[in-house]
Amino acid sequence: MPALTEETGARNRPARTRRTQAERRAASQERLLEAAATVVATRGTARASLGDIAASAGCSRGLPTYLFGSKEGLLLALADYLVERFRTRLFEPALEQRQGLPALLIWLRVYVHGLRGPELQVRAACVLLGEALGSEPAFLPAINRLHRNVRSMVEHYLREGVERGEVRSDIDPHAHAARTWSSGPRRLST
Repeated sequence: MPALTEETGARNRPARTRRTQAERRAASQERLLEAAATVVATRGTARASLGDIAASAGCSRGLPTYLFGSKEGLLLALADYLVERFRTRLFEPALEQRQGLPALLIWLRVYVHGLRGPELQVRAACVLLGEALGSEPAFLPAINRLHRNVRSMVEHYLREGVERGEVRSDIDPHAHAARTWSSGPRRLST
């Protein structure tokens, strides 16, 4: 049996692939956004400092500024991150390719359940929404974008429901989506 040498040992080890700069940056951004969600959920935006967020993420104090430019930039990125997270981790898996009225009803159920749940990301989103309406006008474009996306999605499911005969054909999906999102659901089914 041949003696194990450095050369044969090196050949038998799997080669480690180095992460690219883009992958390292994306991982750092995600760590910071997760930490920001926790800090914002527990302290609010006013008492969430970039230093505290960096420490919570296990990063250098200067990394949040380098990646996001400012606290405002980080919080705006957090708003978008939370919306995307809810879409990919909560809504899409629950919908399971459903369409029309069943999809809309499941989406609403997941949304309401998320508000009742203890998940820190939901609390962070609520804090961001509440503070945007009160004292943080810089968040209004992100909040308006969120509302436009939700109205568009509700309108899409209503149109599908009309086409499939699950929703009354005499409604205007665009107008109804705007009214439903701003004031609560109305009778949709036939």
